[in-house]
Amino acid sequence: MREHSEDIHAAWDKSAARSIESLQNSGFISGILEVASGSTVGAGLRMAARPDTKALGWSAEQGIKWGQEVEARFRAWSMNPYECDAGGQMTFLQMQQAAFASYMAFGEIFGLLPMIKRRGSVSRTKVMLLPPSRLANENDATKNIWHGVQIDKWGLPIAYRVRKKDHNQLRLLETVTLQARDRDGRPNVFLLKDPGVAVARGISPLAPVLKVVRQVDQYADATLTSALIQTIFAATIKSNITGVSAFDGLMTDQDKGSLDPNQYAAAVKDWYDGASIDLEQHGRIAHLFPTDELEFVEAKQPGQQYDHFMGWLLREITRGAGVTYESGTGDYRGATYSSVRMASAVEWLTVHRRRSNLIEPFCRTVYEAWLEEEIGTGRISYPGGLNAFLREKLFAAKSTWTGPAKPQADDFKTARALQVKKEMQATTLAEISEEYGRDWDDDMRQRKAENDLADELELPRPWAPVDTIEMEEGLNAELSPDLGDDGVEDPGDRPNRKRKGNTKRNKGAGRTPGEPEPNSQEHQLELDLEAGLTDGD
Repeated sequence: MREHSEDIHAAWDKSAARSIESLQNSGFISGILEVASGSTVGAGLRMAARPDTKALGWSAEQGIKWGQEVEARFRAWSMNPYECDAGGQMTFLQMQQAAFASYMAFGEIFGLLPMIKRRGSVSRTKVMLLPPSRLANENDATKNIWHGVQIDKWGLPIAYRVRKKDHNQLRLLETVTLQARDRDGRPNVFLLKDPGVAVARGISPLAPVLKVVRQVDQYADATLTSALIQTIFAATIKSNITGVSAFDGLMTDQDKGSLDPNQYAAAVKDWYDGASIDLEQHGRIAHLFPTDELEFVEAKQPGQQYDHFMGWLLREITRGAGVTYESGTGDYRGATYSSVRMASAVEWLTVHRRRSNLIEPFCRTVYEAWLEEEIGTGRISYPGGLNAFLREKLFAAKSTWTGPAKPQADDFKTARALQVKKEMQATTLAEISEEYGRDWDDDMRQRKAENDLADELELPRPWAPVDTIEMEEGLNAELSPDLGDDGVEDPGDRPNRKRKGNTKRNKGAGRTPGEPEPNSQEHQLELDLEAGLTDGD
């Protein structure tokens, strides 16, 4: 029995190396990475500033105005690689994708937040993503360093042992100690991983399925080799002619030169000793002794057993990687709407967990460091200045991050289901917007802006308010009978109404006792009496 941290320390290097090899050389694993990254990160999570106005003592309007200013400036910073990336190559949205790929390979997201003064750059805050292999895999009990991470007595990381490279990025130099935070609590280094008990490092989520990945390759290679062997036809010939002359027309010049008629038996023995199956030389005829039979080997395709067994191997891989079998393999044979919808619902829980555990903390760490500099330099105003912000950071730096929408098997059915849930008051606009990867507050403000522009241009409002009471009354009026002044339904309006349930009526159904049957002579007489056409005799 060992603690999980000891298992991670023992297996981390090999697990990371084999995970990277699988991501680079396995089409299934690289495809799974694309699917998982697309659903979790997509083109990048979008930030919405949500300061806690009640805790800060602000008005709602003040919080909205300040949040909009912060969002606009952060969006401009994050879209410029020269501003946000220490290497000047990736936008912040692209760094989120690279961070998720690092998690799949290493099980960790590792990087620095240096302050770099750069000509033409407004902000000094930069992000520098590094491969987690830069962390020194070393333990030192005297300094409380475990797997390259120095922790205090409570397990809080206070420093990291990082291996530096030369300026050409060719070889590792000395190992240095980097403090986790500066004196104001701003992070200098970040290391994100899946949550675990008493662990300092993470491990690739592909680690449990690396053996199965190798089994898939071995099984596929063995099956392919068998099929290739069976596809190559072996043609043998039988002859009663004595001597080598029987085979004279079938031999190449090289074969003839190496065959001595005086040593026929020995040559034949050598012939068989050197015979082998060579898949690169096709159409070669094998020469056998008399009494040997001519045989053609029939080509056979992999049977149903191969497809069934390979399917279960791939299911284990996709399940361990956190995606569905259909999305990971592209095999939708036998899938139904219900099965795909249920599989997507289960996968969506994994997407939420990875976002909340990995990508959102990465984004918030970078956002808070950037916001601290913006307020400290006065580019973003804050009541009380930087000192007040540092005291109130917990409430002022609150934010939400929205990503790609949940995949839907049928958009119309999903929309109808959400509409019913809203009418049942079993959901909220925020939850519905999150299903579609949108921010409900931004959407409502955008709809208001579109209505205001329509009013300015004297056009119909695209988002006119809807009176639900009028809609319900109108629906009830459409389905209810049109009663006259005497309280009796007008028969002439019946064809214009939809009748609920079965519209067929049995003969005599719906009549009170003693009422004449419709279209009968007695019924016609009553109609004439009502119209005054007879005297009633």
